[in-house]
Amino acid sequence: MIDKLDIYAKAEIGKSLAGFQLGSKLELYLPYIHETIDGKQLGWNINIPANNEGILLYEWPASYGSGYSIFIKNPKIELLFTDKGNLRHIIVGQGYKGEIFDGVKIGDKLADIKHDLVVDNTEPLHYLSDGQGGIIVGIYYSAGGLELAYDPDATIETVCVYDDNLD
Repeated sequence: MIDKLDIYAKAEIGKSLAGFQLGSKLELYLPYIHETIDGKQLGWNINIPANNEGILLYEWPASYGSGYSIFIKNPKIELLFTDKGNLRHIIVGQGYKGEIFDGVKIGDKLADIKHDLVVDNTEPLHYLSDGQGGIIVGIYYSAGGLELAYDPDATIETVCVYDDNLD
């Protein structure tokens, strides 16, 4: 399934990103794994994905909500799976060249998004506004976490396409 990676594939809100489809089963990815870490044996540490040299599978312990993550070093990708093995979040960063939304790509300024944004006050994330006080579910951006007026030069570092209804 890693052979389906397409760094030029356009993001589809709530459906796909970089050639990966939400809802895909973890089993499809297992033949491509270079290293596996059991989170019950080795607790979470930010150096786990940072020191990854290939394709790493991390099994999250129950204290973090269970599930699995696959970290790909180049391009920078994280695939998050439920504890039942369904792909629920696709996060891409450096190396992904596809269009995210309205022609905007990783590394572009957040201000290049010609759509109202909503900032998450608890995490440094930006969501597309639905125009009615809510958000468009299925996509978010990481670009510093400040309101655009306070940081107009913020660049998009990562984007996530997700479906939290998958179990």
